[in-house]
Amino acid sequence: MLDFFRQKNLTSVVYGTIVVGMIMVFVLGFNPSAGKKLSPVNESCAAKVKGSCIEPKAHRAAYRLIFSRGTGGMKQATASRIVLEGLIERELLVDEAERLGLTVSEDEITDSIFHGNVRLSLPADNVQMQRGLGIDDGKVIVPFKDPKTKTFDMKTYERLVKQITGRSPNEFRDWQTRELLAAKMRDLVRAPVRVADDEAFDRYQVERTNATVSYAVVRRNWLEKYAISSDQKDIDAWAKDKANLGEIKVPVRHILVKFPGEKDEDKAAAKAKAEGLLERVKKGEDFAKLAKEFSDDPGSKEKGGQYPGEMVEQFVEPFKVAVASVKPGELVPNLVETQFGYHIIKRDEATKEDIAKAYKNSKSLELSKNVAQKIAADIKAGKTGDEAVKAAIAQYGVVKPAAPKPAGKTEAGDASAEAATTYTAETDPERPQFLTSSAFNRGGEPIPAITAEAAENVSKFAFSAKPSDVSEPIRTDDGFLLVQLKDRKPATREEFDKERDQYKAGLLAAKQAEALAFYVKRLREASKSEIKVDDNNIFGAKSDAGASSQEDDDEGP
Repeated sequence: MLDFFRQKNLTSVVYGTIVVGMIMVFVLGFNPSAGKKLSPVNESCAAKVKGSCIEPKAHRAAYRLIFSRGTGGMKQATASRIVLEGLIERELLVDEAERLGLTVSEDEITDSIFHGNVRLSLPADNVQMQRGLGIDDGKVIVPFKDPKTKTFDMKTYERLVKQITGRSPNEFRDWQTRELLAAKMRDLVRAPVRVADDEAFDRYQVERTNATVSYAVVRRNWLEKYAISSDQKDIDAWAKDKANLGEIKVPVRHILVKFPGEKDEDKAAAKAKAEGLLERVKKGEDFAKLAKEFSDDPGSKEKGGQYPGEMVEQFVEPFKVAVASVKPGELVPNLVETQFGYHIIKRDEATKEDIAKAYKNSKSLELSKNVAQKIAADIKAGKTGDEAVKAAIAQYGVVKPAAPKPAGKTEAGDASAEAATTYTAETDPERPQFLTSSAFNRGGEPIPAITAEAAENVSKFAFSAKPSDVSEPIRTDDGFLLVQLKDRKPATREEFDKERDQYKAGLLAAKQAEALAFYVKRLREASKSEIKVDDNNIFGAKSDAGASSQEDDDEGP
């Protein structure tokens, strides 16, 4: 710390006196034994690591610092466990450091605190999370300074330590001693990692080589409007097939009766109430009215128990199975039990529009793939992309959709909003079009508004194919697309040289993080039998138990 002041040219007797006084305050204020590990005989531990105890209050203190700005939607139990995993890793690293003879001096601890460095440990395999939490190189800055003098102040330090961590200065110093020792071990693991120029350039080429593709998306919506017949006979024949009933998406209603407690009598009471409501529905009482009055699901109660049919796939398995077992308009005859309670379930009646929509939807997926294959085949046969797409539209876009409804009237009697535009198969914005992407790299977005899986498949093709090659149809959320490689531009040595230092620094940091994560993983595996976690002593472990989460409240089943 004396060197610190000398670097600032503060070598006068006055400042020397201040420095000596500061050191004496630290020595008197911090018992040297506070930096040594104490092991009470009958202590409770959140975890024990090779005999070292991670006390619940130490776990809580770390949690308060790491998640001082909130958990960002993460459940408290999950956030608490992440903090504990970081402390377990710290103890493993401290054990290794002590085995290798590494130490932390009193001056090092004092100097770190003097500069406001508060060391923290989080799991080594999630560097991104550390950055997101504002933890830079395993530490956060807490200015233990007097607001007026802007210099270190012991009273400010003691107040902030107590306020932020809930620990005494002695306990905080002991904590930071172990954190500094673990940090030294991390530095020792990362130190040998190197990045050679050739390695960096190879990686640079992989990451910065760009590709450009031409593509056409064959959307199901377009096919349902212009390529699939709306003949009622075809629709009726399809609807009579029981195998197709599950594809008709109609709203689903349910009445939820939650278990009031965990005892058998609580469950029996809920079942009796649900059976009474089921009987009332069977006798003809209005389902929606009963749901509004009696359902315990706040997500659907005010809507008469109703959820869109498309949401059923998000619900728990017993609920999904029950819905699939009945036709539109039918009531599930028995109660359905899930972890939420007992459900009375009914599917709304299917309208003609519901059935027609399901019929077209069932036909459009396979047809989308066929049209994409047709376009790809024509391009391979020598047609341009535009010619192949135009031919596909002419072949498949033969159905004339119903005319749009006429524009409504305003209260004044005038024509209201602008009349809906009338499209044809050739002018509809959703029609297949042969477009060209922007240049993208392996981690970029090749085509706008496609699924992550489709983007990955496009990227794989673009960086392995030859120019003018055409892909097989690639599935996306609204149909299929095909891709033709237009150009691929490799990254050059000249481009690399311009950003060599910055790029190598980033690559080195990534490799060091990877080396540390691997080292810690091996430590954990080797010490598995010596790591004991006591869930009863983990802060936040029971915070979510027995209460429905916001997620549960919103989604009902």
